[in-house]
Amino acid sequence: MNKLKNLTMAAVVLCATTITGCLHIIEEATFRNNGSGTYKMTVDMGELKGMMEMMKGMGDMEGMGGDSTEISDGGDYTPPADGEEDASNPMSGLGKEFSGVAESLKNLPGISNVTEINDTSTFNFGYSFDFVDVNALNRALKVVGKEKYDSKNEETFKFNGKSFERLGVGDLGAEIKKALAENGGSEEEEGQMDMMKMFFTDMSYKQVYNFPDRKVKSVNNKLGEKSEDAHTVTITIKPFNEEQQKQKVSVATKIKLK
Repeated sequence: MNKLKNLTMAAVVLCATTITGCLHIIEEATFRNNGSGTYKMTVDMGELKGMMEMMKGMGDMEGMGGDSTEISDGGDYTPPADGEEDASNPMSGLGKEFSGVAESLKNLPGISNVTEINDTSTFNFGYSFDFVDVNALNRALKVVGKEKYDSKNEETFKFNGKSFERLGVGDLGAEIKKALAENGGSEEEEGQMDMMKMFFTDMSYKQVYNFPDRKVKSVNNKLGEKSEDAHTVTITIKPFNEEQQKQKVSVATKIKLK
């Protein structure tokens, strides 16, 4: 959790110097009739990259060092050449924290086609894999939770062909909020929390559930939206949005299939 907290605070600093809503998380799971499927977690920070490039251009025009972009800590950040590792950018570390999960999943029973998403050209990071059944999926997510968030969740999903349930655990948006809250205490740290709330207002955590062999009959999550063909449910949570906080929104979801 300490590593996630430190990297998340780096994200706060960079978002504060660029734009709001620079962090978007997309969790997508596909379940077939036989219980097998695919799982994908993506962290999209593309808005941040675009803003950093724009700031670099402004610096060039104003003669502020040509290749560097000033960030909030007073230092200089030089975007790497295409394909190069960006060791000086703390956001790069945040991306690696997510994409590095892939290595831990490669030898798990029931898990195959593990892929690391580490696209520095678009600032997209994460991982994906195939699972033979929901039990294999839950085992994989248990490994992820234990290694990255000190979580001990035994079960995240339930699926029997006619019904689907996402339990109220493994909420990455909530984990990020928790990591930041642990940094609070002094007046200075409380000020950082206020800054975080302001600049992360539009951060989104989207869950996408696909059922190619069945149609969705009903969804109990009030944020759940069915696709036109009724094969997909999308839930978009904004962890720092005050209106959603008042509604006490949750990742917990039950879906009936037909």
